[in-house]
Amino acid sequence: MAPAWRAAPLPKAHCAAAAAIEATATEPWTEAQLLQELDAPAGRLFGLYAGETLCGAAVFQLAADEASLESVTIAPEHRGKGAGRALLTHALAALKAEGAALCFLEVRAHNAPALALYAALGFESVGRRKNFYKNPPEDALVMRAEL
Repeated sequence: MAPAWRAAPLPKAHCAAAAAIEATATEPWTEAQLLQELDAPAGRLFGLYAGETLCGAAVFQLAADEASLESVTIAPEHRGKGAGRALLTHALAALKAEGAALCFLEVRAHNAPALALYAALGFESVGRRKNFYKNPPEDALVMRAEL
């Protein structure tokens, strides 16, 4: 049974825990990068919690009416349990409330679970970036959703 998820803006005090979760990704963000993004005018960070435990984090940028998903990482023990959907559903609603009309993202072309999640959230593939990822090398699909 999945925990009762709670999503909220990520406070600075939780950036170290978010970086530890990020470290499980193939191209992780560091704590310094998360803190820098949190301080940037366009930066929007969201955390997903089970009780008081941080289980995932998402990094967005918001400029004018366009949001861009830069990173979303769920702790390995919470993957496949609806955590990513809960986090992104909350984040996209919050961004829409701030005036975002569109959201863009890049995703590894062969990441079937992520592609399925993004499609379920209304994202459509609108392009491809050759050799976008470096670790390991892979193309990215560019996806877009109207909020």
